[in-house]
Amino acid sequence: MSTEAGANPIEAQQGGELAETLAEAMAGIADMYDHLLDDARARTKNSDVSNGFNVFKNSTYQSFIDVQNHGIQVANNIQSGAGSIAEADWENAEDFSQTWHGHRDINFD
Repeated sequence: MSTEAGANPIEAQQGGELAETLAEAMAGIADMYDHLLDDARARTKNSDVSNGFNVFKNSTYQSFIDVQNHGIQVANNIQSGAGSIAEADWENAEDFSQTWHGHRDINFD
């Protein structure tokens, strides 16, 4: 952990891009899960097993949708945060560059 305050907007944006890549990889996971279980159910000859696949799918499908949505939201939040950091830095750059103008250097020795 750094001892400095603040953030690097470029690194934050890169983190957002990595999160976006992960979210894109997760896109469609719920549909793939749905098709996989439907295919497995269709291949079984046993009605109890087929019913078991239906019960399992119905109890877990929403979790896969949630994972997709969370991945997208994480990517959006990281990128939004990086943009806000960059905007705040830009808006305050002039104020910070003039803060110590005309003041003596502070010596902490």
